[in-house]
Amino acid sequence: MFQVAPRPTSHFTSNNMETYSPSIPTAVPPSLQLPRTLARPTFNEVSRETIIAIAPELAEVPMEYVRKHLAGQANEMLGALSLLTIPSSLPRSRLASSLDAPIRPTSSVPSSSAFPTHILAISSSRTSPSMPATPTVASFAAQPNMSASATIPLYPTHALVLAAYCTLLPPLPRSRPNNRSATINLPIVPLNVPSAETFPSLHAYLHTRRADSLLGALLPSLARLLPPFTPGSSSSSRPAYVAQFSSDTLLRLAQQLASTAYAQAGSQGALSGLMAHARIVNGLWKNVCALGIFDAELWGVMDVAWEIVLAALTRVAERERV
Repeated sequence: MFQVAPRPTSHFTSNNMETYSPSIPTAVPPSLQLPRTLARPTFNEVSRETIIAIAPELAEVPMEYVRKHLAGQANEMLGALSLLTIPSSLPRSRLASSLDAPIRPTSSVPSSSAFPTHILAISSSRTSPSMPATPTVASFAAQPNMSASATIPLYPTHALVLAAYCTLLPPLPRSRPNNRSATINLPIVPLNVPSAETFPSLHAYLHTRRADSLLGALLPSLARLLPPFTPGSSSSSRPAYVAQFSSDTLLRLAQQLASTAYAQAGSQGALSGLMAHARIVNGLWKNVCALGIFDAELWGVMDVAWEIVLAALTRVAERERV
């Protein structure tokens, strides 16, 4: 099993990746014990060798073009996935090395490249800070607290998508799905990540590059208030979507988030409700650092969410002190 260890870091080298800058003047109350900003890890390039091993025809294609092409294939990938019968989860004891997924007959079969190549079996890592800060090969036996009946969520994925973004994920087992047969065989790859809870949102973003959907998943109560997404406006080095967020916009969203927390949980539960949002954003950040993802829009979305949550928390904490 691949295990992605947490990567708490305090420095960042952008290496041509633009960063998000608007913020709200916020002095985080010491009692909250939260960092003012999300730390960046040192920049790493994706492995060109891994890309070539998956798709030799992309040997000379710039990575930005590869990522844009993959994002443009998102709808076709979703269409291909809809033709497969794949369980959403399996008990740990029933996880095999691969799974045969039946293909539903259709008059218009997507291209082979649109079908998933692997299935990720996701669980949360329980590693100590002294563990290596890079993915390692392990097994479920190394997790004594996980019972054989534990349910493991499954995520069909595309090796090329992961390779195009995740600089710290080891190469996945070789897989060549064939859409000409009645079934396709997909290797099952057990993967430990710091936050299994936030992995679905991150995994969806890597395939679609929908920054609005990711931010809406982090802050569901604000989803209807977020600016619309313009396809093709961003790149892995330029955060176009989050550039729409001015300091005034962030402040209005933070006020709305605080008001919603009061309406849902009252004065006694508002702070804990907002801390739950902080844990979600922090969980996503841990996954991004552990997998070594350096996408400017993704980091911008996390920055926006963190700014909004911190400002809302500060507003509620100050109100409780009055």
